[in-house]
Amino acid sequence: MMEKVTYPAVLNKNEYQEKTVYNVVFPDLSLANTYGESIKDARENAEILLKLLLDDSENLPRSSTMVDIQNHYPDSIVSLITVTKELDGDKEQVTQFGQLQ
Repeated sequence: MMEKVTYPAVLNKNEYQEKTVYNVVFPDLSLANTYGESIKDARENAEILLKLLLDDSENLPRSSTMVDIQNHYPDSIVSLITVTKELDGDKEQVTQFGQLQ
């Protein structure tokens, strides 16, 4: 049996040591953050982070809606990150993610 888990991620463009980076946070998951040197890299790293969080926690908090997160972060990119976890203990697989700007 498989369980899909989706959380909105917030991406913000920043300059760091003369490079552009995209910081990613999951507002519903405290201390969950990552980054990438492009939006694509940032999203891929967000997927990996969410998969790792699934490995470490059985009871993740309920996710907020895209509308709530977009309203709270109006100048940011908000992406839905969805991963699938097999409940029988097999490895999780990333299935899809979407974006709302």
